[in-house]
Amino acid sequence: MEFAVLGPLRVSDDAGVLTLSAGKQCVMLAELLCRAGRPVSADILVEALWGHRPPRTAGDNLRLYAHQLRRVLGQDRVTRTGNGWTLTVHPGELDAEVFETLARQGRALLAAGDHEEASAVLTRALELWRGPVYDGLNITDGLRDHARRLEEERLTALEHRIDADLARGLSAVLVPELTTLVGEQPLREHPRAQLMTALARSGRQAEALTVFHDARRVFATELGLDPGDELRDLHQAILTGTLPDDPAAPPPPPQPQPATPAQLPADISDFTGRDDQLGRITTLLGGPPPAGPGHVRVCVIAGMGGVGKTTLAVHAAHRIARDYPDGQLHVNLHGVEPSPADPGQVLASFLTALGVPRTAMPETTEERAAYFRSQVADRRMLIVLDNAASERQVRPLLPGSSGCAVVVTSRTRLTGLSGATLIELSVLLPAQAVQLLSRIAGAGRVAAEPEAAAEIARLSDRIPLAVRVAGARLAVRPNWPLKRLAGQLTDERRRLDQFATGDLAVRASLALSYLGLDPVTRRAFRLLGALDAPDFAAWTAAALLDLPLPAGEELVESLVDRQLLLISGADAAGQSRYRFHDLVRLYARERGALEDDEAAVAAALARAFGGWLALAEHATERVHGTSLAIIHGDAPRWRPPDEEPGESWEPLAGHDPLAWFDGERAALVAAVRQACALGLTTLAWDTACSLERYLDVRGRFDDWRTMHEPLLEACRAAGDRLGEATVLRGLISATSWMDNEAMAAHYDGAEQLMALFTEVGEDRGLADAYVMRAWGEAARGALAQGLESGRTALRLAEGVGHLSGQARAHVCMAVTYGLSDLDRAIVHLHKGLELAERVGNARFEATALQFLGLAHAHLRQYDQGMAYLSRAMAGRRFGDALVDATGMVALARLYAVAGDPRARGAAEAAEELCRNHRLAHHRADALWVLGEVDLAEGRVDDAVAHLEESVRLWRVRGWQAFIAAALGSLAEAYAAAGRPEEERLAREEAEALKEKGREQIGLPG
Repeated sequence: MEFAVLGPLRVSDDAGVLTLSAGKQCVMLAELLCRAGRPVSADILVEALWGHRPPRTAGDNLRLYAHQLRRVLGQDRVTRTGNGWTLTVHPGELDAEVFETLARQGRALLAAGDHEEASAVLTRALELWRGPVYDGLNITDGLRDHARRLEEERLTALEHRIDADLARGLSAVLVPELTTLVGEQPLREHPRAQLMTALARSGRQAEALTVFHDARRVFATELGLDPGDELRDLHQAILTGTLPDDPAAPPPPPQPQPATPAQLPADISDFTGRDDQLGRITTLLGGPPPAGPGHVRVCVIAGMGGVGKTTLAVHAAHRIARDYPDGQLHVNLHGVEPSPADPGQVLASFLTALGVPRTAMPETTEERAAYFRSQVADRRMLIVLDNAASERQVRPLLPGSSGCAVVVTSRTRLTGLSGATLIELSVLLPAQAVQLLSRIAGAGRVAAEPEAAAEIARLSDRIPLAVRVAGARLAVRPNWPLKRLAGQLTDERRRLDQFATGDLAVRASLALSYLGLDPVTRRAFRLLGALDAPDFAAWTAAALLDLPLPAGEELVESLVDRQLLLISGADAAGQSRYRFHDLVRLYARERGALEDDEAAVAAALARAFGGWLALAEHATERVHGTSLAIIHGDAPRWRPPDEEPGESWEPLAGHDPLAWFDGERAALVAAVRQACALGLTTLAWDTACSLERYLDVRGRFDDWRTMHEPLLEACRAAGDRLGEATVLRGLISATSWMDNEAMAAHYDGAEQLMALFTEVGEDRGLADAYVMRAWGEAARGALAQGLESGRTALRLAEGVGHLSGQARAHVCMAVTYGLSDLDRAIVHLHKGLELAERVGNARFEATALQFLGLAHAHLRQYDQGMAYLSRAMAGRRFGDALVDATGMVALARLYAVAGDPRARGAAEAAEELCRNHRLAHHRADALWVLGEVDLAEGRVDDAVAHLEESVRLWRVRGWQAFIAAALGSLAEAYAAAGRPEEERLAREEAEALKEKGREQIGLPG
């Protein structure tokens, strides 16, 4: 197979030219050919194909293109390697490699004086060119650099071939070709010298002199230079008639005496950690150069300010310096300062260090870059480019030969440097941070106060610069205990002040990155820092600045590129999430206090909170959670300013709402608390209540309660009665199933809730409140009142079309009837099931089906009961602890009533599930079933233990009928255990509770 890039991209085999798809597939192939035989990461390919704004499907598209290439080239040609792909190209298959090999052979033959063979070999090399490299492709900067290098090698090979032909006496034949070449390359001196030589040897001295005068004019106009020594000497020889008539190759231009620079800064004596990164650098750059032709090896160390990039680069450079006997160059490029180093000036300093006199220094950056590559082409040199600003600043400073290696440090990733290996540097590990502190402040002091040392490392964010400053402050204060500095660092307002000593300061390091941002990105940095959210998605920046979503994504990615934000990973919904280091957040807030108006910051935060509310409002509609009515306030929602009419951005949260809530939960809770603290009470309670269905499904009742309790007080303080009512309703629901909470407490809370919803005229909420009171009344044994409250709830829900409320009312009445009239209970359960199906709430469908299964089990209709429970248990797909627990308890009870031996396994599984999720109500039920199974199997002691715990939990729950029934089972266990006194007391209490229940017999229909 043959791969051709010296012209339009072409691939052929024995059967002829292969057909390639146009566009991105060809660009991907070109990128792989540019690095043939080496892995090419997905990040490089994505940037090559789509630039800085790839589509969400970029990864899938890459895999598709790779699959298409395998179909054309063969399965063994394109292989997956880690996070990228490798193209296998065998020797002699790639025309660019064949050309470079022939060009080297021709150059060696020319130097050996074999002019005829040199001309033949170089002619074969040049005949491989069919046009510009990668002609017709929309190539990237990396491919463009590769093309330029190959074009430079083509021109050099052409000049060598003409040198060989001049030495063979072909002067007259060469004049037309040289005239064309000089016209195409007017600034190259050697072709002009060749043309002057060919003309003079052909008896055309006047024309040869004209070429010289034309060169002097062009060089002066374009470069501000006079012709070089080669042209001047040749001009003088033609004037004096001393140019030899015999064919002879023009003498090469004089070369300066090479020097051996050693510019590395001193190594770091207290270098700590970074073993993996150090090993990668020394493996990549250490040892002998790769055999044969290859690209210069470049390693980019990227990371935030103060993370130790320079320290690692210098330490690694000292480790491998012996492998580069021709010297080491080092420069600080001042990339984050207002005036970064000019590449032309840096090249001048490099050339001077290599022994080039100032008088021979080319004028332009491009010429200096070419001259620098020539100077180091046959040398083994290590070059350290510290603190780089961009790829544009670095590219002119790169050598062109594989014998050299380059280490670059930057606060950006410099992904545009083709073929470079990226090493991203993060903060130290906790043990490494303490070790660094120990090496600076003293091992004995750190060993004496390990907890304080760990706290200093934590408050330093484990950023090496911050740890180093803390250690230096302790080193000059030998009498300070470590806990004193740790105490000072706990004050967030003064923490950055503590991280400064001598010329080391974390604030100054962060300021360099911050001041290098454009004004809009600076404002985004400050406003993102004002958020309390531990992490956030990219849309948050758009909301804070009221910009279109793509603009927000560009801002956060710009901050990531400058190492001021971290990508903390993708959440369950597939969104990239971003976060600050704590010290960076403190700096952002410090800048915000200095530069931003408080009212403007508050307005920006309100937009972000409004964005979270809009998405949560959209997502909660699609969660199969509690069937409480969704009630919202009038707080403003934020929408992107470029949103088209009829379109909506909320589907960001709607494809998989539970996954979206999983990803945003911590941010939403933080937003609720911060909005509440800022007095944005309606925003706070509306967002919090939009979380209720999610928290219910996930069983996060503790989170639910701790968020709602302070919010309830805030609503009361603000006089927001609708908010107070809605939050109180959620708080009652949250505490219904937790340990140490009584179900009967529903009654007291429901009374207050009914008054609030009546006051604000919200009948959906009022219907929910009546259902809550019905549960509380049933739990207290007031069955008639419970049924009346249930009927009132049903009428209210029907009046406002609250279908979920109607379903809840029917199920509540069914449970109340179930204590005395199973047939009526089943009628209400079917109505509740029908309504749940109409609403599309599969979770509540499962609840109704579970109760139906239990009802038929108590009627000893086991097959029907199992059919309902089987349908209900399909609801386990929700990953919902409450639904799972109810279903497992119901299944265990059905098995137990039927005498099925599977009852024990189901009851034990149910009890464990309820215990793990702190579902006291269902655990009491599971223990009750388990005790009865123990008793039936003759395990009397186990039965007593399980039933005593069940009764204890039912007492906490406050369900009178369940306490009585469990006490009856416990009395049986006491009797079997030979404990008559305890049996008597249990039976008496059970009978008293049943008598109270019998007062409710004759319930109305």
